[in-house]
Amino acid sequence: MTAGRPAPRFVLAVAAVAAVLYSNFILDWLLRGFEGMGEIVSELESPGEPNAMLLRVTDCVAAGLVVLLAIWVRARLPAGVWREVFFWCTALFAIGVVVAAVVAEPCGPGTACDAPAQVRQSDIHGYGSVVSDTALFVGVFAAILSTWRTGPVWFRRAAWWLLVLGGIVSSALFGWFHRTNDPAWAVGASQRVHILSISVWIIFLGLYAARTDHTEDSLE
Repeated sequence: MTAGRPAPRFVLAVAAVAAVLYSNFILDWLLRGFEGMGEIVSELESPGEPNAMLLRVTDCVAAGLVVLLAIWVRARLPAGVWREVFFWCTALFAIGVVVAAVVAEPCGPGTACDAPAQVRQSDIHGYGSVVSDTALFVGVFAAILSTWRTGPVWFRRAAWWLLVLGGIVSSALFGWFHRTNDPAWAVGASQRVHILSISVWIIFLGLYAARTDHTEDSLE
C-alpha cells in the first residue's frame, strides 16, 4: 500500500466483492434451488420472499463498496468537472440502491399490489431505482469524457460498450418486455443483463483505480 492509496490487490478485491454482491440475484437463484431466474429482481426482495433480507443487505453493502471505489477512481481521474460529475453521479447511484433496498417492492412475484400504501411504497422503490440507474450511466459517460485525452483507451472503450449495451439497449429491452410480457421470461432476463453490465462496470472501476502506470492526480 502506497501513501494515500490502497494496494492494487485490495482495490481489485473490493471491486470483485461489490460486483458479486450487486448481482445478488445469482445468490438467490442458488439458494432457491436454481429457480426464480425469470422473476423481476426487485420482487425477490419483497417482504415474505425467502432471501429478501439477504438481498437487501447485500445491495447496501455493494453500494457502500461502490462509493469507496468511486473515491479511489476520482483520485486517479484528471482534475476537472467531468471527474466531479463521475464521482457524484456514482455516489447518487449508491444512494439510490440503498433507498430501493430499504423501501423494497411491497409484493412478491405474482402478488397483486393495489392498496394505496403498497402503491406508494412501490413508487418510492421505482423512483429510487430509476434515479440510481440514470445516475450510474451519466457517471459512465462522465468517465468517458474525463479520460478522453488521457486514457487509458481500454477503460474508455469498455465504458462506451457498457453505456450502449448495458445502459441503453438492455434498459430499452427491459422496458419493452415489462410492457408486453411476451415472452414471459424475457423481462427477467433483460433485467439481469442490465444488472450484470453494472457489475462489469464495477470491475472496470476497480481495474482503473488499481492501475500503477499513471501518476495519481490530486484529490483537491
